[in-house]
Amino acid sequence: MSGDNILNKMKTRLLHCLFIIFFFLFSFSASYAAETRYIVRFKAAPINMERTSRSDVVSFLQENLQSNMDTIKLRTPLKDVQPLWVANSFAFTGTAEQAAEFEKNPMVAEVVESKYEIYIEPSQTTPVRGNSRAIQWGVERVKAPKLWQKYKIDGTGVIVGVLDTGINPDHPALRGKILAFKDFTNEKSAKPIDTRGHGSHVSGTIAGGNGLGVAPGAKLLVARVFDSNGGTSPDTLIAAMQWMMDPDGNPKTNDAPRVINNSWGSPNSNKTTYWTAVENWTKAKILPVFSAGNNGKKGGKVSSPGAFPHSWAVAAVTSENTLAAFSSTGPIYWQDKKFIKPDIAAPGAKIISCSHKGSELVSKNGTSMAAPHAAGVAALLLQADPSLTAKEIIRIISSTALDLGEKGKDSKFGFGLIDAEKALKVVLAKARLIASYQHYEEMLATEEALSGIQTTSTLTAPLAKYIVEKSAELSDKEFDALSDEVNESCSSSAQNLLKAARALRTARKVHQAD
Repeated sequence: MSGDNILNKMKTRLLHCLFIIFFFLFSFSASYAAETRYIVRFKAAPINMERTSRSDVVSFLQENLQSNMDTIKLRTPLKDVQPLWVANSFAFTGTAEQAAEFEKNPMVAEVVESKYEIYIEPSQTTPVRGNSRAIQWGVERVKAPKLWQKYKIDGTGVIVGVLDTGINPDHPALRGKILAFKDFTNEKSAKPIDTRGHGSHVSGTIAGGNGLGVAPGAKLLVARVFDSNGGTSPDTLIAAMQWMMDPDGNPKTNDAPRVINNSWGSPNSNKTTYWTAVENWTKAKILPVFSAGNNGKKGGKVSSPGAFPHSWAVAAVTSENTLAAFSSTGPIYWQDKKFIKPDIAAPGAKIISCSHKGSELVSKNGTSMAAPHAAGVAALLLQADPSLTAKEIIRIISSTALDLGEKGKDSKFGFGLIDAEKALKVVLAKARLIASYQHYEEMLATEEALSGIQTTSTLTAPLAKYIVEKSAELSDKEFDALSDEVNESCSSSAQNLLKAARALRTARKVHQAD
């Protein structure tokens, strides 16, 4: 071999080695400097729960987060900072070095990557033909129709929040049900949309017409958090949870839903990413309804956030009142303390509801289908008595449930199968109509905040009719006492409603005299 050939080969090998070294150095540098989405959560500050309104909670959380963020001083600026006050957190796009710097801060509780993951897996969906106006077995089983027919209670005047894949606004059973919609996914639809069907099915079970929904008079506040693949990231979910607490961006307006349905969760029972957000929902007097999870066949425990002590986790039963094989069970341990989960049970097998395609109906299985039954029953009770707290709703439904497992609360059914009629009787024993008049005033402001001034009211007009009818059924003594309360504690809108009730009472007396 000539000297030139040897020299050329040595040059080639040297260049190859230099290329490999350069490649690895570049890869290492790029990976170290790669930017990731992070969530920084501060240590919680206590909220004084005495006489605390939702508005006060929102304002406190906003001010507290801003104060925490003002104290942070970094060597490099952050990108795409997003305040997430509902979780005492903020999200940013940055490097591992920046995240490590936060972790050293004594004010910071944790720093986590906001990774995209699939929450809504493809599930078996069975198209349904006919049966378009039949009352579904699950709705019948929780005894909701008895409340519609005997007590004229169907969820009228109550707003239920839904965090899911969206909603089909054109489905006949869902038309007129959507009070507000916001898309938090990267697909950003300005109009209500659902590309997977999970959210439409859940929404139909809560408030759908034609016998599909438990509370067909309720209205829905819908956040689309799962994209066309059924996935999302924690910062997206928390942003939607935050919107639910203050939909119009003005803490002074009382426009948050009283109940929020969450048919989603992580199979990791002890995942705490959403702990603070759910806790702050409860402090703002919001009932957090969560599906228990579908890991029963795999021996999995109740999903997180349903596994939180402050969440209301719903198990799924079949039409035979047996636990669905897929329904996750408990108990759950937090800091070595045992908690019996799930909390309650509702129908979740072969549930027929709305599809995301046209006017189709489909059948689905899952604790995702059980949770909206529970949320719908809560809406019914809130119509009967708007002054109920989330804790009171849970207590009443738990105490009146049909015990299906071991005596008392157990780790399969919780307290048992929901019985809306028995729960309502407990509520009506203490309910006072003045609470409905006060609620009417709140809903007038809510409707204006979320929908603006409209020719036709879909929220307060049905509520006004219900209140006037209930007022007309009172005795003269009861009505006089109510009139004093309304005139003393309510404004002109409620007082005008009282005048309408008085006019109806007079008309009925005249009619009876004739």
